[in-house]
Amino acid sequence: MFATVSAQLADRQLSHQRTVALIRSLEETAQGPTVSACKGLAFVQLYATYEYAVRSAVQATLVALRAAGVEIRTLRRDLLALVLDSHWDSASTCGRPRVWDSRMALIAHVDSREPTSTLRDDLFPSDGSHYRLNQLRTIWKVFCIAAPVVPEPRLMGRIEELVENRNAVSHGRRRPEEVGARYSWQDISKRADDTDAIACHVVSTLESHVKAGGLFTAATGP
Repeated sequence: MFATVSAQLADRQLSHQRTVALIRSLEETAQGPTVSACKGLAFVQLYATYEYAVRSAVQATLVALRAAGVEIRTLRRDLLALVLDSHWDSASTCGRPRVWDSRMALIAHVDSREPTSTLRDDLFPSDGSHYRLNQLRTIWKVFCIAAPVVPEPRLMGRIEELVENRNAVSHGRRRPEEVGARYSWQDISKRADDTDAIACHVVSTLESHVKAGGLFTAATGP
């Protein structure tokens, strides 16, 4: 599935280039709210690519884990926070009469011989940050990834800017032309390149982590 995600990202990168070319053409031949609106809407497009990369990379990781068919007891402990999602929910919502049975059942699953082939691949460790930098950090912690969450430290700020501008436009707090008026076409081009770099980094990092056996305990890898 990682190959499919990477191919989709390549298509989206071409779309970003076309958007930048259009904005450049409009900026060089016209002035006014239309050009600014296009630049503001570009953030919505870039955010969509970023969100797709993050969510799809997590799903691809879970697909690979399910395909491995190993026993749950071989997984890294932090990963159980996601893999045992239904058991965590059950233990937290079962009510007082069943709380201790649910807790003990949850503990028993930590060393379960149940195969990961039963794993749902639509799980996602959402932390409510709406894909801000902390969402990447949460994913990195759950999957026990030691590599940096972004390829360059400066791109941390890009994520915050991307999410803030997208939310401002999508939630109606600011009009697209208000957001876009602050940027030149060169600015949008740079942010498109940076978004593509972040998206590719997320996918490639998770793929490399899976291939290196990073989801499993050292003693009981696949």
